[in-house]
Amino acid sequence: MEIQQLAPSTFSEAAVDAHTQTHARLAKTLLAALGDVDALQWMEAVWAALVALAATSRVAKVPSANALRFLESLVVNAGRMKQKVRGFSQQQFISFLLTRLARGSNAKQAHVRFRVCQMLFILLNHVSEIDDDLHQTIRTVLMQRSRDKDQHVRVQASMALTRFQGPPDDLDESVVSLLIDLMTADSCADVRKSLVWNMDLNAHTLLPLLHRANDVDPSVRRFVYQKFASAAPDMMELEIEVRIALLGVGLKDRDAGVRKKCQKMLCDAWYKAHEWHILEFLKELDVRTVAAEEALVTLLAQNLVSLDFMEDSMWSDQLSPEFAFFAYIYTRTLNDQKNEDEIQEFLPSLTTMSRLLDMYAAILMSPASNADEEESIKAVEFILTRLLQMTLFYDFSDEMGRRNVLECLKKLLLCEDFPTETICHMIRILQKMFRNEAEVLAIVADAVCDIQDLIENGVESDDIDPDMRQLLLQMQSLEIIRALLEQIQKPPKQDPSFQCLLHRFIIPSVRDSTNSLLRQTGIHCLGLMCYIDKQLALETMGLLLHTYELAASDVEDAAGGGPAAKADAKKLVLQMVFDLVMIHGNDIVGDAAVVVPYLIKSAFEQQDDLEVLTIAVEGATKLMMMKFLVDAEVLQALLVLYFHPDTENAHRLRQCLTCFFPMFALSCAENQERLARVVVSAFSILALSYEDTERGLAPTEVAAQMIEWTDYRRLVCMQEENGDGGAQTSASSSHGTFAISLLEAMIKEPDLQKEGTKVLNALHIDLAIPEEQKKRILKLAEDVHSMLLVDPTSLKSLKRFTTKIEDSQEKKDGDESDESDL
Repeated sequence: MEIQQLAPSTFSEAAVDAHTQTHARLAKTLLAALGDVDALQWMEAVWAALVALAATSRVAKVPSANALRFLESLVVNAGRMKQKVRGFSQQQFISFLLTRLARGSNAKQAHVRFRVCQMLFILLNHVSEIDDDLHQTIRTVLMQRSRDKDQHVRVQASMALTRFQGPPDDLDESVVSLLIDLMTADSCADVRKSLVWNMDLNAHTLLPLLHRANDVDPSVRRFVYQKFASAAPDMMELEIEVRIALLGVGLKDRDAGVRKKCQKMLCDAWYKAHEWHILEFLKELDVRTVAAEEALVTLLAQNLVSLDFMEDSMWSDQLSPEFAFFAYIYTRTLNDQKNEDEIQEFLPSLTTMSRLLDMYAAILMSPASNADEEESIKAVEFILTRLLQMTLFYDFSDEMGRRNVLECLKKLLLCEDFPTETICHMIRILQKMFRNEAEVLAIVADAVCDIQDLIENGVESDDIDPDMRQLLLQMQSLEIIRALLEQIQKPPKQDPSFQCLLHRFIIPSVRDSTNSLLRQTGIHCLGLMCYIDKQLALETMGLLLHTYELAASDVEDAAGGGPAAKADAKKLVLQMVFDLVMIHGNDIVGDAAVVVPYLIKSAFEQQDDLEVLTIAVEGATKLMMMKFLVDAEVLQALLVLYFHPDTENAHRLRQCLTCFFPMFALSCAENQERLARVVVSAFSILALSYEDTERGLAPTEVAAQMIEWTDYRRLVCMQEENGDGGAQTSASSSHGTFAISLLEAMIKEPDLQKEGTKVLNALHIDLAIPEEQKKRILKLAEDVHSMLLVDPTSLKSLKRFTTKIEDSQEKKDGDESDESDL
């Protein structure tokens, strides 16, 4: 058989048979024909067969995929030929095909460009050396096709272009920059995914690859972890920041497939590389991070952690941060599984634990003299915090150990510069030791009073200014009180310890302090006490409101602190007032119908501070959902804020309102009617703003959303009122109210008439609408009609709306007539 017939028939046979052995046999048969024909003639015949393949549809059907695999088999077998043929070698064959394929890269048909790039990728995988001119030609072709308008072409071109990255010490920067740009910004997930897998992992590509762990497409994120598992099986090849970033994002990813790939990277690659030694593994992570915690929890869940390393000497005087961290997470896991016996078997005796607490507390109380000691103090603080967390898992049946722990806690409460989180752990231990909260209050009050005695006695320090030391001790007292109040449930109102903390520490810090931070902490503590005691909340509400007004005004505060301190005070007081109303009711602020809307509106005016604005929005929505707040102006302001372009970057605010409006409007007819009364005024503001600036949503989109919220047919439930049809009549009036308000606004604001007539026809006004509303709508429509004579489009739209109303009225009259005849 001549080569012109042999090559096409061989490719056709390979296309219908996917077996590797068949492809190898056919390749050898085709290569054997080189002995009978000229090498150039043979390559031309193979090229003709490839042209026929490139002309087929780009869809990756089985025959096309088989033919491409046969091409690869043919190239591989060409390199294995023992018999030398004049004018033919594997590299000459590849160069011949590359030269011809480059000419077809600019074909008009997308499927031809796709096949060309696909074959280029296959051939480049087997290139050992290439002519400089051909190298430059193929490189240019692929760089052009990587920007192709067809995403399938871009996928193949970008994969082929990864073969031109160059060695790490001699990178082709233009190619690498283009590939990074495609991996980062290409709209097609398949392009980004293919580049994540095919790009080399080096100093230039590490950060862009790491950023793909936050890609919007889960398949791309999955490939990131597959890439790092294969390219860096030993995590020591990566910086510790990279390890923490990968684990922190992957183990908490919202997609189960991504979490599974990250877990596989962690368990099958990184942990395995440390020969399953958990403490050695944890040394290569920062155990102070959430990522390290998630990693250890994952390893424990997979039952990959062995306790063979555990000995009694592990609980000696020299605990490592890694062991303390492991012990706490392991104990917490056992506690979550309700495995009390294993907890008691793993932990040392309570007496030993109290000795460890006392020893590390003594180290912490000794001042650090240099930077190295400061670092070791941080490690001691970390270990001590983990020991306190583990102490919570004891049952305190050991009386001697219980007393020792109590004495140690009393010392620790006097320790300076303790984080609030650690103080909270101590309070929780006291709560477990003493079921009566009055005893916990008494112990903490005694500790705080001891700190106050230090202030009053004027204890001096060698390296700290006396006034500064006094301020630090006052802050320490208030931090302990705040941690206590955040933990206790409801102590007796007349408890002497409770009253001592209030009158000796909290009120003076609010009333007399000249330091803004101290006063703010005092206000926070006062608010926490008000959550517990309603009478105290009534007595101090005036002080809280005065604090807010002072922070919102331009008057300089005696406590100083500047604008940042004022902003923090506003946010704190707003949150406290909203919470107090939710807990104790409207009567807590006196005239709630005036005070609460005033606070919210004043916060809305300060749109330069998005945090204050967001807190006000969150508070207003909560109070409206609970029906503690009924104010049309606030509801209108919320609508404007939701759609206004100035809040497009306030994601927390938008998220809150996105949840609020559907729940509020569609939960009951009363809320829907209230919303219908204000939507037109909000729509007017937004429409006029859009006309001036052309920013934000178009008025038609805003109106469509408002119509959906006020459509009574979308109510979650319909309560029966006033008989069978009363509920529907009451609910269906919302769009009637909408129409009346819109027509009135069109009379006052002629600029709204064009958009307004479009909105009117989108409203659902049926037979159930009250009669007085229909008459009012038709009367207002007549007034608007006379104003639209110069605008035939709007006039036609208005006539269509009035005709719909009149037809519904005639239908209703006809139905009533039929009923009377019966």
